[in-house]
Amino acid sequence: MKLKKLDLKYLLIILVVNLQIVLGQKESSQKIRYFTKKGIYSLTIEILDLESNEGNIMLGLFDENKNQIVGVKKISISKKKSFVKIDSIASGNYVVKFWHDTNNNEKLDINFLGIPKEEFGNSNNVKPKFGPPKFEDMIFKIEDNFYLKMIAQSLNL
Repeated sequence: MKLKKLDLKYLLIILVVNLQIVLGQKESSQKIRYFTKKGIYSLTIEILDLESNEGNIMLGLFDENKNQIVGVKKISISKKKSFVKIDSIASGNYVVKFWHDTNNNEKLDINFLGIPKEEFGNSNNVKPKFGPPKFEDMIFKIEDNFYLKMIAQSLNL
């Protein structure tokens, strides 16, 4: 009986993988973690102008009170772009922050002055001026499914 259950499990896995290939979808290493109650909207994020395809994107979605709502690890990069869709978001005001984790250590590398060595980005494509951008300047509103285009920034000093 155990052998039949295992055979069916492996058959199901093979069918799902084949279906993804047929539909043109790649298996993703994204790890999406929700920290609060979910909603009915989706947030699609496209990150452009990355310097390389090395590493992954690490991303956080925050509410207007600076609470992290969703965390996404290891978003893949292809053709110096990255794409992620987060489902089940409630309406409200949000901020997105990301960094390009080129060395896959899952932390934003900074120099001795605290300046990022790796690319990063903020919603509304707010650029830092003598320090991190103001949180209020990065806020956007979700009242329906939402598409957000973000441009990678670098402080190569």
